Amino acid sequence: MSLIGALYPSVTALSSFGVGTQVIANNLANVQTDRFKASRTLYEERPNYSGARASTQQLSQPQGALKPVQGLPVESQAALSGFLETSNTDVAMEMIGLILHNRAYQANTKPIRTTDEMLGTIINVKV
Repeated sequence: MSLIGALYPSVTALSSFGVGTQVIANNLANVQTDRFKASRTLYEERPNYSGARASTQQLSQPQGALKPVQGLPVESQAALSGFLETSNTDVAMEMIGLILHNRAYQANTKPIRTTDEMLGTIINVKV
């Protein structure tokens, strides 16, 4: 395996954590949006240490809090019950997720920085 090929797992992990950060940002941006269902990022390791892959999954549970509504059209389901479901985004959990993603991102940049320094040393020795 080449030196650059050895970085592939770190590069794919960085890409995966980027997807995870985008999902968290979307959840936080829609925390005040009624009926919004938060999403989560699922991570999986590819076979033979060939990196990581991220996919998103919308959470159907837990249900958001219910708030009373008035003045909605009679045809709407919320008007029939008198309540409207709010977003099920948990801001505290999203902030914890951001911290974890930040630390994982930092950890996966370390091999890239080390390789960059090694290649710089090799180039300086040859010159």
